Amino acid sequence: MNDIQKYIFTLLGNQGIHSPQQFEKEFLEFAAREENIKNVSLIRQLQVQMTQAWQIRARRLDIARQYITFPNGMAGKPYTAVFDLDALNLNDLTEYSLSGFEGSGLEYDKASGTISGTPEQAGDITIELSYNFEGEEEGAEPNVKKLSIIINADPKSLWKDIPSDANGLYAKPDNVAEIVQLGGKTLVVASWRGRSHANTGGYRDDDYDYAELENGWNVIAVSDGAGSAPAGRKGSEIACNAVVYYLKQRFTAAQSVVIDEAVSSNAKEKIKELALPYLSGAANYAFEEIEDFSREAEMPLNAFHATLIFALVKHYPEGSVFMTFSVGDCPMALINKDMTEVKLMNKLDVGEFGGGTRFITMPEIFRADDFDERSNVEIVTDLSYFVLMTDGIYDPKFEVEANLVKIEKWRSFFEDIDLESQHHEELIGMRRGNDGIRDRLATWMDFWSPGNHDDRTLAILF
Repeated sequence: MNDIQKYIFTLLGNQGIHSPQQFEKEFLEFAAREENIKNVSLIRQLQVQMTQAWQIRARRLDIARQYITFPNGMAGKPYTAVFDLDALNLNDLTEYSLSGFEGSGLEYDKASGTISGTPEQAGDITIELSYNFEGEEEGAEPNVKKLSIIINADPKSLWKDIPSDANGLYAKPDNVAEIVQLGGKTLVVASWRGRSHANTGGYRDDDYDYAELENGWNVIAVSDGAGSAPAGRKGSEIACNAVVYYLKQRFTAAQSVVIDEAVSSNAKEKIKELALPYLSGAANYAFEEIEDFSREAEMPLNAFHATLIFALVKHYPEGSVFMTFSVGDCPMALINKDMTEVKLMNKLDVGEFGGGTRFITMPEIFRADDFDERSNVEIVTDLSYFVLMTDGIYDPKFEVEANLVKIEKWRSFFEDIDLESQHHEELIGMRRGNDGIRDRLATWMDFWSPGNHDDRTLAILF
């Protein structure tokens, strides 16, 4: 049978008509009639038209239902996304456009297929994809598909900055920063209220103090009031002030002369032995001052929980001597001039599990067998930086104690502080007498770190 005959035979068979098999001669005559040949051609044309019409409709439905997404953006932050036809399996589009970016801060460049710009505000940007695709009639009405780009709010913008009550109990400034000359070196220090406190109008729990002593020594103290302690901010203030007061009164030129002699002999262990009574005495005095204050305030001692680190520093021809004491999880470190070595000056009380932090307000610390290990002495000949910080800096920038002894972490730390620095000797821009250093450090203290919103105190002697 020829093509026409086969088509009619199949058509009749699909209708349940099998008589052509019985009447073969008559069927062949039927199939050869001109009107039936024309009808077969017409049926085939209609089939093609119907098939094409369905294919167009199905493709239109496919695209309408296709899930097209773009990366989320953030308000105020540069945004870039690519509208890739091949990747989206839309390479059969014959013409298209993306519109609806007006007032959003974004725009679409069709040549590169790139959506870019800086979103102005959080929310959903609704855009329209207008398109035609292969198989549609020329001049057909464009199809329209709505797409969305989600713009999230900058997390910083979700935090409030409510000033604390300057007349409230144990009030202190929310943020402070200063740069001073201390013993022939420069000390830059900043203490910043954390976002968790700023969000509720709370007070800064951190504190610090420093002083030049009459014997050429200098003292720097930093403390972090416990967030769980209702008067921790007062405990940190008392601790720092008490250390400075005690050493001014007790560590005089007459008392320190023997340490000067030990330094000239480079007798490190002897220096530590001689320093221990003053370091432990200052720490104990801080405890007693907080204890006395708690009695007067009729509050429990643990309401004033605070960590405490402090250092006595003096510069000799032989080098710089650092005598330190530490309770809690605030690190102190020495970094040499060419940034190839770091010496951690204390072991942190971080504990194996949560809640391991110790406080100067815990009397058992002074009775512990390892109390003397809280003191340390170092003599360095190539000092570049001496750093003291609270955990509001340590947690986001170093994360774990093991990173504090990695010099590459400290290089990154100083580079992060001053993004303008291009050379080591300009790290943190620390040219003495430059008040801009204080301002740069103050600006840096507001850095963003997800999940880290504690108070931040950083002191750098250089």
